[in-house]
Amino acid sequence: MIVTVPASAGFGKAELQIDIDDAEHERRRAAGLGVATGHGFGGLDVLMALPHGLPLPVADLTDHQRAYVTRAPAGICTIDGQNVTRHVTWPGRVTVATVRATSPSKMELDAAAQFAPFCARRVIITRPLNRLLNPETLLDFGFYGVGVYLQHDNGELETLVEPRPWRPIRRHTPTSAA
Repeated sequence: MIVTVPASAGFGKAELQIDIDDAEHERRRAAGLGVATGHGFGGLDVLMALPHGLPLPVADLTDHQRAYVTRAPAGICTIDGQNVTRHVTWPGRVTVATVRATSPSKMELDAAAQFAPFCARRVIITRPLNRLLNPETLLDFGFYGVGVYLQHDNGELETLVEPRPWRPIRRHTPTSAA
């Protein structure tokens, strides 16, 4: 399922499309769990240190981590004997950030480019171009992997610059933890 979050929701000029992980939401609902990062004692740093779905010896955890996993609400992790297993994972992922503008400019490129670590990016030009585009402008968008589309009156999108497909950075981050 894709959910579009409007730019007015606090993401600057970008509209975000989010791919919701229905299985994780169902797992959380069944466990009576909602957001996995709050609960009054901050567990994101602990969750980030635990691999998803793999048992880890409780003895290998710091005192802070042990305190968190023993108090964590059901559905976040389980302690089975001497091991702890993290069950919670990300509930959704941003797939595309879209910036709508009347013309492609450095400001729109910067607005879209900030989402490079998370998703594909594109700029949709919402007005007919009154003048020829500077080829260097489009080269800049292409260099940074930001797609540029011209939206025609009938809603059809014409591709001016093909966006670079997003590739996840192979590193352990808080978003891979919760």
